[in-house]
Amino acid sequence: MLADKYYQLMDKGLVRAFILIMALTLASCVFWDPTRFAANTSSLRIWQGILLIWAICSGVTFGIGFHPKRVIWRLVFHPLPAFFILLFGLYHFFK
Repeated sequence: MLADKYYQLMDKGLVRAFILIMALTLASCVFWDPTRFAANTSSLRIWQGILLIWAICSGVTFGIGFHPKRVIWRLVFHPLPAFFILLFGLYHFFK
């Protein structure tokens, strides 16, 4: 399966640590200034906020080394899309 191939490519110690740090940093940013991510007080839409929360959850899940056994959960918590969404969220906070 293609998703498993990309998962294995990203399943390296430094990549895991980097994604975990990105996820924890973005979670800290959301706690620090939630108005930058809220739909009423920022330029983000509600669906973008939901994606950011999903990316944080997925990044922490992947970063701590959890390996989902079922294919559906590997697809739900895949680190590749989470990586790009985390990059977007950090860019949005620090720009």
